[in-house]
Amino acid sequence: MLAKKPLKSQFVLMFVLILTLSVMATIASYGVGYMILIKMIEHQKIYPANYYEKKIPEIEAYVRGKGADLLYPSERKELEQFIPLEGISYQVMDVHGTPIYGSMDQRIIQNQEELFRKINATFTTNGKYVKLVPLINAGGKIEGGVALAYKLTPLTLHYRNITDKIWVVPLFTAILFSPFVYVVFFTWLFAKKFAGNIGEPLNMLADAARKIKEKNLDFHLAYEADNELGRLCQAFNEMKNQLRESLLSQWKAERERQDMVAALAHDLQTPLSTIAGYAEALQEGKDDKRKIEKYLQTIKENAHKGSKLIKDMLYAAELENAGGALELVPVDLSAFLTQKKENYELMGREKKVSIKVQVTYENREQKILSVDVGKLERILDNILSNSIRYTPEHGTIAIDAGVSRDNIRITVCDSGKGFTGKDLAHVFHKFYRGDESRPTKDGHAGLGLYIAKKLVEMHGGRIQAYNAKDGGACIEFLLKLFP
Repeated sequence: MLAKKPLKSQFVLMFVLILTLSVMATIASYGVGYMILIKMIEHQKIYPANYYEKKIPEIEAYVRGKGADLLYPSERKELEQFIPLEGISYQVMDVHGTPIYGSMDQRIIQNQEELFRKINATFTTNGKYVKLVPLINAGGKIEGGVALAYKLTPLTLHYRNITDKIWVVPLFTAILFSPFVYVVFFTWLFAKKFAGNIGEPLNMLADAARKIKEKNLDFHLAYEADNELGRLCQAFNEMKNQLRESLLSQWKAERERQDMVAALAHDLQTPLSTIAGYAEALQEGKDDKRKIEKYLQTIKENAHKGSKLIKDMLYAAELENAGGALELVPVDLSAFLTQKKENYELMGREKKVSIKVQVTYENREQKILSVDVGKLERILDNILSNSIRYTPEHGTIAIDAGVSRDNIRITVCDSGKGFTGKDLAHVFHKFYRGDESRPTKDGHAGLGLYIAKKLVEMHGGRIQAYNAKDGGACIEFLLKLFP
């Protein structure tokens, strides 16, 4: 299809088509004109250029037959009936060249000597051919002559009457100049077609630009062609999609920022209210030392909760904006997890939670690994703090680590009630809290597992949540090992 071809090809094809169709139409027009001409000649409506020249011998025979009698003006009427005056002019003259009568007033022969010299000859005067026929009396003496003048112009047609000329001349003039008419017509026709071909995508682009101006990015330019305009529309679609994704990212970031501020304000409300309440009680100074110490401990705990909330949010924002780089150091994974086990047992001592650690190696010589200890520690802290929070008293948490040649797989399973269907769908989302009935009691804003996921992905790994077969929630993550 012409509209889908490259613009250069469209130009070339249109140029070829214009010339081809113009030539074909011209040939057809000239053929029709030739047929009309032949028919008119057959019906004697048009005479060829030498038609009147061919009449001269016939007229000459008549003049010779009449002889000197044509010198009398009374013979004029009969002579003019024999001479086609629309194409031949004549003049009857005496032996001295003096005009007697005829359709030509201008003197042609100046004297008797010139008359005798040009008798029976054809000469030219005033752009016409002149045949001088002698007028001879009964005694054989030349007493005068008849000059027959006619034009002989190549490609000139002669018409039987003026009516035929009125319509034939414009017709053949139009046929003669028809190539120029056809070139102009087909150029206009294909230019209109070409303008329509490029007008459609250009109008679509203009409409798309208007929609973008109106902040409407929910559209698609449905123009596909392997040409410049098709690639332009495709590039416009890609630009629009990139712009849409960029704006959606900005809107999402703005919503997340607003959500973060709202969550922070909401989550800080409880510890700050607690701190304010106990600070007012201290200002009254009516309590004994034991109560004062209790108040101060409560203030300290709530300040710690507020500080942790702020740090978590700042850290999450830092991960999203900057990403951070890995700081790899050699570490003995077994010793590292054993040390972390003691810390987690202290965190769960009030609930008497038991922590179990198991490390298996595919290659025993691979005990020292290159990992980012700080980020690995944060991943485990966030997962274990979440597990301890939802593990019942006297429950257990199992940390199972497996080291292969290319990665570390760590699974943390607790003996709690496990994840709900909603938890499994949103557990790694920002600000998600599984237990909405106590969102701020333990000072977390639903960022722990979200941060863990981001840190795992920085290691080129993945993280997932599921429920164990015998109950309890499990978090499993895989970290890529770097040389």
